[in-house]
Amino acid sequence: MKLKLSFCLVVLALMNHNLFAQSKIADKVIGVIDNKVVLESDIEIQMNQMAAQNMKITADTKCSLYQQFMMQKLMVVQANHDSLPVTAEEVNNELDRRMGYFISQVGSKEKFEEYYHKPVAKFKEEFRDAVQDQLMAQRMQQKIVSDVKVSPIEVKKYFDEIPQDSLPYINAEYEVGEIMIAPKITETSKNEAKKQLIDIKNKILSGVSFESQAKLYSEDPGSGAKGGDLGLVERGQMVPEFESALFKLKDGELSDIIETQFGYHLIKMVSKQGEKAKAKHILIVPKSGKADLDATVVLLDSIRRKIMKDSLTFKKACDKYSTDEATKSNGGLLQNPNNGNSLIDAQLVDPDIFFIIDTMKVGQISRANICKTHEGKDAARLLWLKTKTQPHKANMKDDYAKLQDASIQKKQQEKMQEWITRTVAKNYIVIDDDYINCQGMRNWVKGMKQKP
Repeated sequence: MKLKLSFCLVVLALMNHNLFAQSKIADKVIGVIDNKVVLESDIEIQMNQMAAQNMKITADTKCSLYQQFMMQKLMVVQANHDSLPVTAEEVNNELDRRMGYFISQVGSKEKFEEYYHKPVAKFKEEFRDAVQDQLMAQRMQQKIVSDVKVSPIEVKKYFDEIPQDSLPYINAEYEVGEIMIAPKITETSKNEAKKQLIDIKNKILSGVSFESQAKLYSEDPGSGAKGGDLGLVERGQMVPEFESALFKLKDGELSDIIETQFGYHLIKMVSKQGEKAKAKHILIVPKSGKADLDATVVLLDSIRRKIMKDSLTFKKACDKYSTDEATKSNGGLLQNPNNGNSLIDAQLVDPDIFFIIDTMKVGQISRANICKTHEGKDAARLLWLKTKTQPHKANMKDDYAKLQDASIQKKQQEKMQEWITRTVAKNYIVIDDDYINCQGMRNWVKGMKQKP
């Protein structure tokens, strides 16, 4: 799952840890597979993350998440039965990798330990079982579908079985590069942002509602329109500075002004539930000075001229000048949020980018244009239209790779469903009444053992 981050949600990938063991939290068991459980908070936390990241939530989202959690537990249980090897070294390496990401966001191991009030070694130990389960589920899934392959004949058969009037329409796809430069924020701009947030806090303390001020002024696109509501969050979801301040607050208390990589925050603790909290916040992002932004535009236009004269390649210019680490590591190419590829469906291209590249010819580089970074800060960028495909109905010649992927996925899904049907019958399973009618759980219900 490719997640677009909101103001301060950091996907740690330390998911599905044993919330049931946190005795301070009132929770409900909504699924059981042998000795593994799924909790209501698992679903709630994931839903809150999706909402904060502006991901689409439908009536079927809860059912889909429930099925995913139950699938993971089932695969872990069966991996244990099959004695699939996940070594202590593999778990340690994965913990080190993830903790390394954590620490890099803070700056140092010492700062990390200060924020979380516990040593890194303790933190890793708390997540060891969760990471081991995750690795075991991955190993089990790989075992189930590892031998799934499709021949050209099977791809052709898959294509031929699609009714002509149901052939998918392939939108135009773009391959776009960017060189983004965010000018440094001056102390004056930082002080202005802090002063604005202090004024907002004083209004709230004098009786103005927090929610109205969040709707008027917060620059967090994920929560501002909802009165600053972040829903239920838990330790490990937020950037450390924010989290450290949040969990020091009492119910109903306002924080001091907190600085993070996203800007300045005023936090309101709604209610604390052990290692979880319901919270609201207001975000103000410091703005770059006009002179600094103008200078950045001039710099980018000079870079553009060098590239056009072939005295500098786009990739080298990106390596040297871009301040956007996400694209810089990929030669400046934007990534498809669904699959990580560089070809992006027209409907998935950021509207601000599409407005510019739609009138460009392949190979052209735009003039510098003002934009926002992922953190909402002022920046400027060049856009390069590397390739563009024309919209068309799917066909074997132009879309063989897509059709091959689709036919493999179909075959894998069929194999996974066969495995579920066999495996469910071998295990003690309880499905909560609220989820028993979910479409994805129907085959589970048919095959599972009856409650004793």
